[in-house]
Amino acid sequence: MSSSKIDTASENVHKSNEHAASLEHAFNVAGVGWYNIKYCMVLALFLISAIVEPLGYSYVLPAAKCDLKMTDAQRGFLSSVPFIGIVLSSFPWGYLVDTKGRKMTVICSSLVGGGLSIISAFMPDFSSFTVCKVFASLCIACPSSVPYTFIGEILPLKYRDVTLSIINAMQILGSVLVPLLAWAILPLDFSVDFGAYNFRPWRLLTIIYGSTFLISAMLLLCGPESPKFLLSQGRHDETLEILKMIYSKNTGKSCDEYPIKQLHMEGCVKKEKIGFFTSLKVQSVPLLRAPYLKWMSLNSFIFIGIFATLNGLYVWLPDVLNRVLTGDGEGLTACEVIAQRLNKTGSHVAICNDRIDTITYIINCIANVSCALIAIVVSSTVKIIGKKKLLTAVLTLVGVFCIMINIVTQDILFAIFLSAIPIIGLAIGPVNAYAVEIFPTHLRGMAVSLSMMIGRCGSIVGANVAGLLLNAACTATFYMFGGFLILCALSSFLLPNSKRDEVKTEIITRL
Repeated sequence: MSSSKIDTASENVHKSNEHAASLEHAFNVAGVGWYNIKYCMVLALFLISAIVEPLGYSYVLPAAKCDLKMTDAQRGFLSSVPFIGIVLSSFPWGYLVDTKGRKMTVICSSLVGGGLSIISAFMPDFSSFTVCKVFASLCIACPSSVPYTFIGEILPLKYRDVTLSIINAMQILGSVLVPLLAWAILPLDFSVDFGAYNFRPWRLLTIIYGSTFLISAMLLLCGPESPKFLLSQGRHDETLEILKMIYSKNTGKSCDEYPIKQLHMEGCVKKEKIGFFTSLKVQSVPLLRAPYLKWMSLNSFIFIGIFATLNGLYVWLPDVLNRVLTGDGEGLTACEVIAQRLNKTGSHVAICNDRIDTITYIINCIANVSCALIAIVVSSTVKIIGKKKLLTAVLTLVGVFCIMINIVTQDILFAIFLSAIPIIGLAIGPVNAYAVEIFPTHLRGMAVSLSMMIGRCGSIVGANVAGLLLNAACTATFYMFGGFLILCALSSFLLPNSKRDEVKTEIITRL
């Protein structure tokens, strides 16, 4: 009798496992269709929002300098605020994403960040505006990185690389929204008196930039959590229901027709939880010891040079372009034009001018589109060029361009050299690709995160240094940034040669 029961139980277990499948196989069966595409588009909007917010400072701050009575030093600090927020909050957000889930974490961070950014538009003075922006910046790290993970967890493996490449291209092209929106809003001539402040176009532009976060969050509310995260938490039934829904949306068939009835739980069982600081110590300490310390230091040093220019000097690009192209600069270098304008305003009571000329918008739009197209083309040929050659060439080229700004006297050449700065974003991918080769799997994620976090400290320093020196020592500013990039290019020769002839390199350009 008991033997019969055991045999029956064994038979039932066998039948229940008959349709069990790995999560990857379940994704393949669910397929890829319009539903996946819509979901990826929504997640791409988070990434675009995370670019629009910090780059938007380059237009909002010049237009707001009169109303908020900002000095160049204050503008430099405020320009660095988004990157301060990313550096301070990257690890806590990463911990919450891995423990609380992808969906609600990115939604909450975006709602709070976008809400605070919109509230900042109604602040009457520099101090209150800065406080709102500081708290908003603490929420940017999550929507600027989590969507990449999220996208990789809702698609079959064979579609992930091409999808991430397309999403990356969309993110780069999304930066064009910054000058386009500014061009549409800032030239408007209106002022509404609210007593404590006047509501002018730059405040409306701030609201629009912040609203992109809210739109992204609202759209994602209708979507499901990452199936991979749910399964890692032992939530088998919820995972299966989401896969059935994806299958139904993609094929037009009933959820009940989904052939997978059970998922394998091996390797997906919820792990024992450890504290945040303990986890941080376990993952970080080995990177600060031999043999990884030297590579960690080298990667971080190169990242500092990249981000100091890409996110630091670059936020001053519209302001510098505007000052030079609207000045009387025939036969003069850019810095000589800036000095000339400073001398003129210094000889009498200076009238605050917050107008941005149309040519500045046009040049920035053309430059952003051109840099995006160049990034897409170069990214697709990196296996032919090679990581080290690409890294060295990009750093050297932009470094030389920075130095040439001090030499050329033609406005068109100055505009080309200055507007080419975003190309340096192409150097981010090769440095991360070296991290993939150098560091072991269990330290790889932390190595990339930590080196990029240190690199973003360069954004903070770069924005503040440029703000302090562009008026006081303009020529020295461009020589310093250009020289630092060339030093980083020389340092890149110390990186090891690739151990594999064919390395799959993914170029991801992040601000």
